[in-house]
Formats: sequence, structure tokens, C-alpha cells
Amino acid sequence: MLTARQKQLNDFIRKVINKKGVAPSEREVARHFRISASTAHEHLETLREKGYVQKERGRARGLKVTEPNAEKLVLVPLLGRIAAGRPIEAIGDKKMIAVPQNRLPFPGGKCYALQVAGDSMIDADIKDNDTVLIKEQKTAENGETIVALLDNNEVTLKKFYKERGHIRLEPANKNYEPIIVRRGRDFEIQGVVIDTMRGEKEVVMQLQEHKKAETYKELPLDTIICGDAVRIMSKTPEDSVDLNHVYNENCLDTMAKMPDNFIDMTVTSPPYDDMRNYSGSTFCEFESIVKELYRVTKKGGVVVWVVGDQTIMGNETGTSFRHALYFKQVGFNLFDTMIYLKPPRGAVGNNNTYWQTFEYMFVFSKGKPKTINLIKDRENKDERKGDTGTKRMYDGTLLKLNRAGYSKYGRRTNVWKYLIGKGHSASDKIAYEHPAIFPEKLAQDHILSWSKNGDIVFDPFMGSGTTAKMAILNKRKYIGSELSREYCEIAKKRIECL
Repeated sequence: MLTARQKQLNDFIRKVINKKGVAPSEREVARHFRISASTAHEHLETLREKGYVQKERGRARGLKVTEPNAEKLVLVPLLGRIAAGRPIEAIGDKKMIAVPQNRLPFPGGKCYALQVAGDSMIDADIKDNDTVLIKEQKTAENGETIVALLDNNEVTLKKFYKERGHIRLEPANKNYEPIIVRRGRDFEIQGVVIDTMRGEKEVVMQLQEHKKAETYKELPLDTIICGDAVRIMSKTPEDSVDLNHVYNENCLDTMAKMPDNFIDMTVTSPPYDDMRNYSGSTFCEFESIVKELYRVTKKGGVVVWVVGDQTIMGNETGTSFRHALYFKQVGFNLFDTMIYLKPPRGAVGNNNTYWQTFEYMFVFSKGKPKTINLIKDRENKDERKGDTGTKRMYDGTLLKLNRAGYSKYGRRTNVWKYLIGKGHSASDKIAYEHPAIFPEKLAQDHILSWSKNGDIVFDPFMGSGTTAKMAILNKRKYIGSELSREYCEIAKKRIECL
């Protein structure tokens, strides 16, 4: 079973071989689809693993198109039905279903299947009567969909978020409230969802022993299937993402809808170090987010990452530095390390050190930035027009020179100071319902510096919608992600007022 992009690559390779008699190189594949060489290599490796191509070692054009053999079946226990709505007791009757091996994207490890009852996960594309494949494990990362055992006898399927003092089990349907699991309540993670199988899809079962195929309209869940291969035949439309829209979801889910090299600029401030409770949001998927940002950012695109450090027991976390180094490790250039300077206010940092008044604004670029519009509002000491002059050379001759003049204003330094608080951070009152407003002027200055009219600006932690607002006012398009439904409503109201 191929994704839409894998099918495109496979069709392109066939077309080139039929036309030229020789396969394209990995570099040519990358150039044709406007993706990185490493991304092209990963797609080709996946095609090889699935049996669609073979590659001769040592040859740049050693690709050969093959017809995949029937996929190997793995028998997985079907443990019963699970609620994607309110918790219900799991059914303990153990049955087996046959699953194509490529549906299990990990070597080894125990897994099982459950049939879904309810619609509370419908926005995560998990529907009533779907079958979910579960990797059995006792831990999970924030944002993963888990099987949770509550009170030792009830099981539910929800997104997992570990927060201060409690665990939040979040549905993917606005009609349902989250389940809050506080300390002292019996709670256990029994696995993480790795795939969803849709019951109505057509299944072709190839029985090697009898050399014939039978067609089913649905996977027979309650039957042990004896055979060597099951291939799910379905057309998966390419995921797409809407412009000028704030998605109420994890930014990884939003970026998963985006093609490679899609975003011109990202400007954001992540909820680092758990310094505030952003309506229940936490930040523990940093590495995955950076990798996806690199994939979706255009060549020459820029990511502005505004981040600071919390001081705990006299020791700064160093989160900002770790973030910067990981961006470089993934492939971004650290184009500029800038400072966001703000007036000292409130209890900040360590009272035994000098007052903490800044955050870092790391400007990362995917290669050389394609747009640079340096703001020139720093007043020079004086201004003068250009003139001519001479310079005596070593051999005594005079070299005529054209000397540039100085305008009244020159480019800024990379330390930007902004007033913050009511009347300064935002021009609309509703924005102050968010606990940490992104200064409108800061977002606008970066948008003007690193993008041009019509560019797509992304904010993976949209918050109150400041990035979207400044993008609209400066004739850019925007895309945002925000986990909090409350903050999405704030952003929506701010945008509607424009």
C-alpha cells in the first residue's frame, strides 16, 4: 500500500525508464519533486522495502521497477471494543485478525487490535467501528493517542497529555469534554495507537496455497484468516491544508497535511520550560516539531524561534541553547541570534543575579534566506551625500574613489526593544485574555524582515492569533495551530475585527 507521494515517485520512475531506458538518479528524483535529497532517499528506501523498486549497489541509476509480492500477514489479537466516547469495559474475548506486516512500523514489539465504539475521536480520523492497531507499552508522549485503563476496569481511547498535578485525556470531538485524571486515581497506559484500519475498505486476500484471490468488502475481524497476504486497496487523497486558517490541533497534525517545501516563514514562541499553564498545553515534542518544520519550510525560508530560559533553584535550564543546537543539527542555518529586550517588570529569574530582561530570537534559515528586508529606523549620528575623493597608492599614484554617503537612518542592531503589557503588547483588548501575549510589533517586524507580500507565514503555537493578525495586515497568508479551543476563539475574534 503506497501513500500518494510514494505512488507519484513510483510512477515517475516508471515513466523515465520507459522514455529513456534508464532510471533517474536520486538527485533527479529530488529535483523533479522539489524535495531534499535525503527526503527522496527515504521515499525510495520505503519503495524498496515495500517491493516496488530494487536498487543495484554502486550505480547512481541502479533503480529497477518491480511488482511487489503479496504482503506478508501478521496475526494480531483482537481484544474487543473500546470506547472513543465515554469509558466502557473492554471485552476480554481473544480473537485474531490478519494485518499486513507493513502496517506495523516497528521491528518486533507486541501489538494488538481494538474495535472502536463511539465518535469522540472523529476529528483524529478514528471513526465508529474502525479498528485501531495498538503498540503495547506503558508510557506515551504528549499528543499521542493511547489506550487508557481507568479504575482497573474501564478502558478508553483518547489523546494523552501529562500536565502539572494531573493527566488530561483529550477527545478529538468538540462535543466531548476531556477526562481529567488526578493523583490517587487508578490509571494505566496500555498502549499507543500506531494505525487505523477502516472497515469499509476493500480487501484482497491472496491465498498462496490455492493460487487464487478472493475479494472482501471488509476485513473479517472475528475470523482467523489463513493465508499469506492481505492488501488494502484504497485511494488515499493527498492531504491538504487550508490557508488563512487556525487549526485547533497539535501542530504536528497540521504539518502532516503540508507538502514538502511549503512554508515561506515561521514565527513563533513555544511554551518552553512549563513557565505558564497555557490552558493545559505542554511542550514535549520539540525534536519532532523541528524535523517537520525543516521538511515543510521552503528553500531559503526562515524560522523565527523566540525562546528563553527558566531559572530553577539558581540554575538556568539552558533550553534556548539546546533548541538552537538541535535546529542546526537538523539542517537549519543559525542566520542570526537576536535579542528581544523588554522592560524589567515583576519577579523574573533569580533575585541574586542581574535583572532578567530579554529572550532570544533565533533566526534560522533553510540555506541562504530568500527574502531579506532589513528595517532601517536607527538614526545615524549625521547624514551626508556621497562624494568623490582620492587615495594615494603604494607606488605614489592616486586612485579615484566614489565614497558612499550616509542616510539619516541606518539598519537596526539585532537587539529589539518592545514595551509590553496592557496598551503596548496588543491593540485589541480581547488579546489580553491570553497569559503571555506575543507583541504585535515584534511579529510584524520579523514578518516584514524575512517575507514578502503573498508569502505563507506559519505559527505552530498560535496562541491569541498575533502572528495571523500581523500577516493579514501586511498582506501575507497565514496558517496556525493551537491546541487550546479557548485561544482559537480569541484568535478568531481578533481576525474577524480586521
